[in-house]
Amino acid sequence: MNFEVKNNKIIINIPATNAGKFQFKTRETGLGFGEIFATRSKNFNEKIYLEWQLGYDATISDIKAGKKETQLKKFSFIGDNRKEKYLYELSELVYEAIKIGLIPKTKMSNLLKEIENYSNFIDERKIEVGNPKKVKINDILFEETSIKLPAFFMTETVDGTQVEIHIKQQQNASGTQPMVYFCIPIETFRNYKDLLGRPSAQTDILIYELNKDSAQVLFDLVKIFAMCSKRHNYDIIQILKLILEQSYE
Repeated sequence: MNFEVKNNKIIINIPATNAGKFQFKTRETGLGFGEIFATRSKNFNEKIYLEWQLGYDATISDIKAGKKETQLKKFSFIGDNRKEKYLYELSELVYEAIKIGLIPKTKMSNLLKEIENYSNFIDERKIEVGNPKKVKINDILFEETSIKLPAFFMTETVDGTQVEIHIKQQQNASGTQPMVYFCIPIETFRNYKDLLGRPSAQTDILIYELNKDSAQVLFDLVKIFAMCSKRHNYDIIQILKLILEQSYE
């Protein structure tokens, strides 16, 4: 994540191409299933949005190996998995937002007290399995059913962005886990008009600003991560304690 603090704003610069945790997508409705948008071959339009699989921490080993980057290496915390971690992405932005006064320190302190008492977590939601039915495909008889994994959409934000939580099956372990996506409509980027009507080039950068008003979305994201699971809750509590301990001199 590439960002800078300028004129009492946090400026996030995002390459206008699909890469890793940043995927440009299109969909007909805000609650629909997004389809990948080919940034290099198709013209950008007002229906495009960025899906950012946002994180909040990075292990020290990942930072040293160059797998992730953070601007805050001066302090760390121990996560729920007992690994030492740096602040990363969301946590970096929250730290900077408090430092320059976009979010009052007292407001985040009150949020810490609130999330310490959370007992209802998203990953505890029931997974629904549909009624099976017999179906034959290429002369092989199957039992077909459907598995419904819950998804949650926070659509009422201060700047038109959207926060999505999808319960997904873990790839390398049993069970499921909640994944948080921060979705930014193309029109929310400060310079989006520069891309409309053409594909993106290698040098194209989209600019997302966090100011006194829009920084509320960081507050909302912290709150959402804290209710994803007990593991997330523990991590967020440790991160907020660490951030709130700083003098910001």
